[in-house]
Amino acid sequence: MLFIDRNGEAAGAVLGALSCADYATRLEDDLSAVYGKSVAATASADAALHTALKLCGVDSGDYVFVPTFTFYSYIATVVYAGAVPVFLDCDPNTRCVSAAALETALVWSELQGKPPRAVVVDNAFGSIADFDVIAPLCKAWSAPLIELCCDAVGGEYKGRPCGGNGDYGVICCDKRLTGGGGAIVCGEDRPAAWEFSRVKYTSHENHDYRINNFDAALWLQQRSVSEKLTARARKNLDALAANLDCVAPPTEGDAATYALTKAAGKIAELRAAGYSVKKPPLVHALPQYADCHYFEHEPHYSACRAFDDYCLISADMPALSRMKLIRMLKTACAAQHN
Repeated sequence: MLFIDRNGEAAGAVLGALSCADYATRLEDDLSAVYGKSVAATASADAALHTALKLCGVDSGDYVFVPTFTFYSYIATVVYAGAVPVFLDCDPNTRCVSAAALETALVWSELQGKPPRAVVVDNAFGSIADFDVIAPLCKAWSAPLIELCCDAVGGEYKGRPCGGNGDYGVICCDKRLTGGGGAIVCGEDRPAAWEFSRVKYTSHENHDYRINNFDAALWLQQRSVSEKLTARARKNLDALAANLDCVAPPTEGDAATYALTKAAGKIAELRAAGYSVKKPPLVHALPQYADCHYFEHEPHYSACRAFDDYCLISADMPALSRMKLIRMLKTACAAQHN
């Protein structure tokens, strides 16, 4: 994350937050205009997802369809909400939820007499899902669609900003804008979102998910440079994909948060060199989800397994030399093939 504050606006916002100015409400109003939906600000992505699940009416024992190619904390949030996760394979092209797997799961759940209470689609690691196919499927089965775009701030789908393609959107800012915390849930009912996410201590809930006023102030003021940050990250990703055949090319609308790189055997070396590297497991393969249902992209073909040898390198490094990153990754990838 590169912090840009040439005009001192973000610093002024922090001072304003110290004086107890309400930046949370200002942020909510500002982003409501961007997404064309009601927005409620929360402390984290998991808090926003939990709120979205409750707005969908998710209750104990309900099915919630989730991706397997994602960060496992999101699935833990679904379980925390009392739901039973049903895992969906990824599409080999978008690397997000497979529409084919989703359709199979929807038919299966209908035959079970237990349709999903919600479908969670993650714009996985900056890639963008095919909402022209996924959204109509969810609508046909009356399944609310929750779009996770915690890694896709700055991305878009056919002119629509990520977070605005489902019934609910969960958008997180800390990976690109503030370096702190903060997320929003956008939908149609801000009062209901507030009612759930701002509970303190009652007989039923004991959480308070409201956003920190400082994070709201930084997010609001850094929005003016968000496009510049995304553009620089995209240049990094384009340079990596052009110079390295082991880097998966960006998908359409990609927010360039991570480069998917075939260098999983060199994670320790990459981290030692100072780069942000992640190797998220396929969540459905974790022991705690062994009894959960999982639907493949095609019968006897799990597209997500194609990425077993890949890791994620942060593309959000505009302050670093692209050539230095390319040279280091070339070395790592060469060692991977030897």
